[in-house]
Amino acid sequence: MQQELYQAAAQTFEALAFLSPVPPEEADARQGQLDQAVCVAFRGPFCGRLELRTCAGLMPALAENMMGEDAPPTLDQQRDALGEVANVICGNVLPAIAGSREVFHLDAPRFVTACEPETPPAASVRMCLDAGCAEVLLFTDLSVAA
Repeated sequence: MQQELYQAAAQTFEALAFLSPVPPEEADARQGQLDQAVCVAFRGPFCGRLELRTCAGLMPALAENMMGEDAPPTLDQQRDALGEVANVICGNVLPAIAGSREVFHLDAPRFVTACEPETPPAASVRMCLDAGCAEVLLFTDLSVAA
């Protein structure tokens, strides 16, 4: 699941926001506290949620690139952009894990407090991008189907 999650996240950041992962040797300069978090819950052959955490500096760049406007995006626009990225990552990783024939239902993205999870994620990736760092966590309950 780790590889599928990384691929889905990297491709989504590149396609939607024109942000590419940077090499590990450049990542140290982009480290920051991951204080923004959005969650997308899903149901299908198994249930769970995807959580996308970012540093505050990534949200404006993400929204600017997605909207293609010169004006600084509002906080609502930044949140919408982050939610859309989380939604697309979730929608891309689930078929990669479960197969393209399986059907999943995704809830609307919602902002959450970034905190330590009670249970370990099934997969997680941390990547630094041109404008800041992000972490994607996938929590699954393979024993529960919708």
